[in-house]
Amino acid sequence: MAICTTPFEVTVRNIARVLGLPDYPVVKVEHPIGSCTLPELKERAQVAYQQAVDILLKE
Repeated sequence: MAICTTPFEVTVRNIARVLGLPDYPVVKVEHPIGSCTLPELKERAQVAYQQAVDILLKE
């Protein structure tokens, strides 16, 4: 599983495809994260966490 901010999703998916992993799971976080306050970062982390749980529990 890869974690990236939204502008880099296309790049991550292209790299995965080139490596032969077109369905590689990606967790997307709103961009940017470097200038976030701690509460904003925690909110984004919660969103990412839920995406990751959904990916891991997918049948």
